[in-house]
Amino acid sequence: MSYVLYNVLLTIAFALAAPFLPLVWFLGPRYRDGLSQRFAYYGKNLTLGLRDPIWIHAASVGEVRAAGALLRALKAEAPERSLVISTFTATGNRVARQAGVADAIIFFPLDFSWVVRRAVRRIGPSLLLFLETEIWPNLVGEAYRRGIPTILLSGRLSAKALSRYKLARPFFRRVLAQYTALGMQSPEDAERMLKLGAPEKKVSVVGSLKFAVDDVVTGRESVIGSTRPDRQILVAGSSHRGEELVLLRALQLSRSVIPRLMMVLAPRHPERFSEVEKLLQESSFSFERKTRLQPDQYFQKDVLLLDTVGELMEFFNVADVTFVGGSLVDAGGHNILEPARCRKPVLFGPYMQNFKAIAEGMKRKGGAIEVHSAEDVAQALVKLLGDPEARKRIGQSAADFAASHQEALPKNLALARRYL
Repeated sequence: MSYVLYNVLLTIAFALAAPFLPLVWFLGPRYRDGLSQRFAYYGKNLTLGLRDPIWIHAASVGEVRAAGALLRALKAEAPERSLVISTFTATGNRVARQAGVADAIIFFPLDFSWVVRRAVRRIGPSLLLFLETEIWPNLVGEAYRRGIPTILLSGRLSAKALSRYKLARPFFRRVLAQYTALGMQSPEDAERMLKLGAPEKKVSVVGSLKFAVDDVVTGRESVIGSTRPDRQILVAGSSHRGEELVLLRALQLSRSVIPRLMMVLAPRHPERFSEVEKLLQESSFSFERKTRLQPDQYFQKDVLLLDTVGELMEFFNVADVTFVGGSLVDAGGHNILEPARCRKPVLFGPYMQNFKAIAEGMKRKGGAIEVHSAEDVAQALVKLLGDPEARKRIGQSAADFAASHQEALPKNLALARRYL
């Protein structure tokens, strides 16, 4: 494959999709929000007054949260320069706005050559940073032609992704050669990147930014306030379709032994809030949506549906046990370090391929338990909630593991700093 063929295929795909673009308006905010920005139309004021900007692309919620500490460090290093964050998802965009770090927040442009030319011309970045698994050939190529340093930080390349990319290895070898530097999370990620054709001199291991501590609620009054729940609490974060039913079954099984147990349930994607609410209506549990309650009412029902974005960490702080979703179904898992930093025992399922090294390390440290079914979750809950000392010990092990990998932020920052 060449750039010509890549762009021909994109053009054909766009031509086939063009008649259906008006329908995007009816698909909800996940697809509708920022549609014009995806074609690099930013309005009159969005990019006005940017000063020698650093453009950071963090595709979704996980990447935005992982980038928080890095963004604050970059702002401290170069306060005179503007920070522009792009996200691919609407939820990631909202979380980036809540973080309040960037001077401009945009939706990532579609990787058509004419779109990325317009985006680069409007934003005028002097440095382009991609986080995690982000390879966008036309944007990388445009930056390369303009002499803009382009760096991958906290890079990740799974075995599955490698096998897919290797089908067009000559093309991706050319794309990777246009990066200025490729900072990878682990030696395994670095080795896969080399197998894909990256120049050896450009590849290094800098660790995962998900290890970097960044308190997302610093300086903001807690949404929970001074509420002191008198119930034992399971906080299940970032759940995907198929997991809520497993968790509700686990709650039912556990409550035969722990009748005061309740669950805070936080679906990963906001567009699923109503879908999960319907599941709860069909269950035998009492529940309420968080947005309909005052803080002193949050823990009165059997289930609290956390129908907000950016507040999960505060609920992890009051949990007795935590579960991190995207792991009982094949979604790759989510960041288990967030509840670990709150000194909470962490449960997760077998599908943690996006966080494989972190999940295996935390299990070895004794800070996490892998579960495969509702019965497994219930068994772990009964054991942990019936033994406060074990719960405290496992939570501390999780926190110790998270704290022992803090070198990721300085290593990623050092790589970016070379090109500031």
